[in-house]
Amino acid sequence: INDSLSRLNKIDEDPKVWFTSDTHFGQERTLELSRRLFRDVKHMDRELVRNWNKVIKENDTVYHLGDWGDINKISDVLPQLNGKRIITIPGNYDKEDIQQVLSSDPRIEFVEQRHTIKIQGIDVSLVHEPENMQHKGFYLFGHIHQLQMVKTNALNVGTDCHNYSPINEDDVMFYHNAITNFYDDNVFSNFLK
Repeated sequence: INDSLSRLNKIDEDPKVWFTSDTHFGQERTLELSRRLFRDVKHMDRELVRNWNKVIKENDTVYHLGDWGDINKISDVLPQLNGKRIITIPGNYDKEDIQQVLSSDPRIEFVEQRHTIKIQGIDVSLVHEPENMQHKGFYLFGHIHQLQMVKTNALNVGTDCHNYSPINEDDVMFYHNAITNFYDDNVFSNFLK
């Protein structure tokens, strides 16, 4: 029994890969435009950090697909976030000044739009804005908040679509399987016209 428990604990300690987007830390207008159900920005930031740290451990890798938030808030929030590596695709709000603040954290690594990684043996492209995808392969995106969670070949990893929490590679592959093998016109008919 002890050996089994030890193996289970080891599984929990193995580093995982997570995905998120559009945290918009400290941005008041996100409460209005995205209809986030938080009392105020402080409450939103506190819950986003809590949800992040609830699932992401110190040795995990996080892909943040853009739109971190207000330049004055990011430097306060970053030290509170778990994760060994935080790989970032700059979003449309992540201008040079915000990228500079993010760069002050040694865990941050920047990659270009349409960055491709392998998840459980499958090539998956990462973009901030879904309109930036030019090919038919499977991809992850953000930018549009909760307006559309799945496309015929894509998954929105934005925090608004996933209970204000990052999702892991197993969840991504669950959706990949559902999108490519089971979802049909009943899911996509509104998006195809």
